[in-house]
Amino acid sequence: MSGRVIVGKRPAFSASGALDAIGSALHQIKVEDGLTWADVGAVLGVSDDQAAKYAEGTATMNAVTFGRGKREWNGRFTGPFDRLCEASRPGGACDHSTLTAVLDLGVRISRALEDGSFDLGDVRNNRRQLEDVRDAIDAQLRRLVPSDSIAGD
Repeated sequence: MSGRVIVGKRPAFSASGALDAIGSALHQIKVEDGLTWADVGAVLGVSDDQAAKYAEGTATMNAVTFGRGKREWNGRFTGPFDRLCEASRPGGACDHSTLTAVLDLGVRISRALEDGSFDLGDVRNNRRQLEDVRDAIDAQLRRLVPSDSIAGD
């Protein structure tokens, strides 16, 4: 039996959910950093009215604007959106499959190294597995809340 076990119902990826995720992040950044909508708009390259519309969830932003927010605020801005994407992904990674994916990739790399090297061709041949493992590890790391950070340890 190789099917994944899904516990609970995954949220749907909807336009309103995406707008809410980005909007709530912008609102929280504004409050936490003591910014005005004009300040937020300046970072995003839009007017203060447009920045407020993003936070209200009444407007969608383009990729350039999204990129400016990510560049400035990184996970504080994209975190809720990233979690929505991950949680709503059909057949998304589950905890017990992460180790299996890592070990499977380890075997692939070990076999490629039997000739003494892991070259660009091996990277190309294993690209999907490399990206799947990276995504699985990133999903585990996203589960951490700021207080779980090891930076202060």
